[in-house]
Amino acid sequence: MFRRFLLSFLLGLSLAGCVTASNTLAPDQVATMRLQSVSVSFSPSARIWWGDGERAFAASKGLPLLAAEEAAKSPEGQAFLRGTIAAKLSQAFESHLKGELGGTRPVRLDIIVRDLDIASAAQRILLGGHHRLTADVNLIDARSGALILAFSEQNAMAQAGQGIGGVLVDNMFLGEPIDRVIQNYATQYRNWLLRK
Repeated sequence: MFRRFLLSFLLGLSLAGCVTASNTLAPDQVATMRLQSVSVSFSPSARIWWGDGERAFAASKGLPLLAAEEAAKSPEGQAFLRGTIAAKLSQAFESHLKGELGGTRPVRLDIIVRDLDIASAAQRILLGGHHRLTADVNLIDARSGALILAFSEQNAMAQAGQGIGGVLVDNMFLGEPIDRVIQNYATQYRNWLLRK
């Protein structure tokens, strides 16, 4: 059991760092930049699978948990999920980059979420699975609106305990899956941009 958990953990870590985008900026160019803002939007075909978010929306409306998935499909439910995800992404990117980008050239980040998949406890017990976020991050010159650098269709993963034991360990020792995958994505982007 421990061996299976360890293998899943290592696989999750290895998949979390796969970046295929090319960073064409020299470190001295990045050093001149100052992060002005972060905006988050969703591609028209964005797929969101986040059961905890659906249940939070249902609870906020006084609905039973069994109605959560259906309720979250409503325009109000989708706005709730997307607003929560956008706030978490914006906060993570700002905390990772505000202190790093202290130059004079104002830039902004435009993040476009393409796919978010938070594996449920039931899925991880029965089938396995990890948490994954796919998004684009465009670094934009805040004055001219010109694209400086694209980080397109990149993935970040967060390991997830498999089987009953793995799910129990996750629940006892690790933070919320949504927060972990978003933090991993923000860290991955920061390391890529700053060549760390």
